Amino acid sequence: MTWDRMFNAAEAGVQPVSNTLPPMMSARDLQIADFPPVSWIVPDLLPEGVTLFAGKPKLGKSWLALQLGYGISAGNEVLGRPVGQGSVLYAALEDNARRLKKRLQRIARADTDWPERLQFSTDWPRLDAGGLARFYEWISQTPDARLLIIDTLATVRPATGGKDSQYQSDYAAIRGLHGLANETGIGILVVHHVRKMDADDPFDTVSGSTGLTGAADTTLVLSTTSEGKVLYGRGRDLAEFECAMDFDAETCRWSDLGRPCDVFGSETRKAIREALKAGHQTPKDIAEHGGLEYDLCAKTLQRMAESGEVEKGGRGRYRRKPDTP
Repeated sequence: MTWDRMFNAAEAGVQPVSNTLPPMMSARDLQIADFPPVSWIVPDLLPEGVTLFAGKPKLGKSWLALQLGYGISAGNEVLGRPVGQGSVLYAALEDNARRLKKRLQRIARADTDWPERLQFSTDWPRLDAGGLARFYEWISQTPDARLLIIDTLATVRPATGGKDSQYQSDYAAIRGLHGLANETGIGILVVHHVRKMDADDPFDTVSGSTGLTGAADTTLVLSTTSEGKVLYGRGRDLAEFECAMDFDAETCRWSDLGRPCDVFGSETRKAIREALKAGHQTPKDIAEHGGLEYDLCAKTLQRMAESGEVEKGGRGRYRRKPDTP
């Protein structure tokens, strides 16, 4: 029904009828529906669906992506988390076979047999030029397909149209993969970059518009802070988290060290708590009392206030919580 016909029908008191309504469901339908639980590719880190994984160049994103793929295809632990074994396709579109073998020699360590379930491609069409259909074909032909890794988004994203906004273009770049993941129930990890400019929220550093993070189910950001390297996670099915990370240059593997506040900030926070106990309140006085760098002290105080460890008063002053010993 055209807009004019709908308008005329409304004036005549006639309810318009459409045969093209999208599928709908009632609240009652949802109440009685039985849905399976979310499938985890890596527990509490990587759920099914599309995950956008961003970080600065040369920070080690590809090493972590390879570690994920190797661990899942071999059925080993990944970052200390047990994983179910399955097939992985790693579209390493900025690498070549020689470089991939060198990386595998480092990450496989003493393994004599590398997993058959881990497959690689260094050449893949863009999503709008047959690439999405070929990803679907691989999944269809691989009964135990578990994870698809695309390294990087720029190598497969559709060519942008001149009339599209940045948001529309970014959203469209992920939307096709999102539909593929929903239909097949696998995980898709898309490696991407961050902007040069920092931001208070690490997720705001993802290169491009919010269309990318809006279309993805999960966003991971690997970042270097003043205290060390941190992996940040946020998603629709993922409880937001921060993990202090360590990269072993010998094995080229990443390790999850735990919460950053427990790993990096123990001595700094101890010095801050002692300064607060002694009656110092401003970041400058606290830093001088504890022998800390001012920037590190100020940032740690802010994080402690956000987490509820200390209270922030007026004029940039801090104090201990009343129940703090």
